[in-house]
Amino acid sequence: MTGLKDLTLREGSQVPGLDISDEEGRAVIDALATLGVERIELSFPRATPRESWYRAAEDRGLRTAALARSVPADVEAALAVDPDEVEVIITSSAVQLEHALGKSQSEAEAMMVDAIERAVDGGVDVGVTLMDAIRAEGAALDSYAAAAVDAGVDHITLADTTGAGDPASVRGTVAGVVETVAGAAGVAIHPHDDMGVGAANAKAGVEAGADSVDATVGGIGERAGNAPLEAVAVLLAEHGEAFDIDHEQLTPVCRRVHEALGVSIDPTTPVIGTAVHRHESGLHTAAMLRDPAAYEGFDPTRYGASRELLFGAGTGRGAVRAMLDDAGVDPTDERVDRGLEAIRAAAVDREEPLSEAAARDVVLGAVDG
Repeated sequence: MTGLKDLTLREGSQVPGLDISDEEGRAVIDALATLGVERIELSFPRATPRESWYRAAEDRGLRTAALARSVPADVEAALAVDPDEVEVIITSSAVQLEHALGKSQSEAEAMMVDAIERAVDGGVDVGVTLMDAIRAEGAALDSYAAAAVDAGVDHITLADTTGAGDPASVRGTVAGVVETVAGAAGVAIHPHDDMGVGAANAKAGVEAGADSVDATVGGIGERAGNAPLEAVAVLLAEHGEAFDIDHEQLTPVCRRVHEALGVSIDPTTPVIGTAVHRHESGLHTAAMLRDPAAYEGFDPTRYGASRELLFGAGTGRGAVRAMLDDAGVDPTDERVDRGLEAIRAAAVDREEPLSEAAARDVVLGAVDG
């Protein structure tokens, strides 16, 4: 099983205009616990402690993490909310060292080591996130990783902070760090979705040896968001890997999280959108009445969703023939024509397409009549 750390609340708190109340946060925690998520990064305590979220997560049996930059005050603020883990962050790419941190690599490493040691002394497990790792030089990452292991980290997270990576670059970066740490620490991948490949990059990281993925429900996060938890979960599960979660609760829980946060879901959002398992094309529905796999990349019922076949003006003879076959009625040309005419008339009368059950009733009624 691949590990999962959910960052919906911490990343969501960085979204402009998304003001998450304590009550909303607790509702999200409750939903994620229902899904079976085990680890959750809740906040950046130096800015917003959110202590009630940590206690709520503990009550639901979740392992909590708090974020800290590599400065003493951040580490102390993170320790103050009493998490299970402190996640120390430091930038690793040359462009961010120069223009965001204003430090050399050696200075940044020294800051990181000091922060890790402070957190370890605080009695918690410690991880380090190397920001902008996908754009960093391999030698630099090796140096950071070795220093972090020596300082006592449990895991090293490689962040594609700007979403600039693709599966090939992520695979190479992760494989290099996995080789460097040689099992002395876990390796995680933290993709962003600026180019729409966050889920694919997460899978590439796992293929290269990452044992955990950072993700958010619906990809909620600043800019284009993070790797969407639900898309990564399905992608891994459909290709021989899986998170240790209740996959049958995936869609309802993700929708519940969006409802709690007041964040709408575009109907075409992969996995959890209301339109992504809906079919009306005559060619599609005719084939899917015989075998849904004809036009589905995965079975939505495995993930708590349901397919919806619609029938109306676009319905063809093949769909009616399949309905008659399924009902044990000889699909003669006359019966197919009568059934098709009845479906189209009913759709016009109702001013909307018919559901599969309604369409079957109409077809069989027309044939019996």
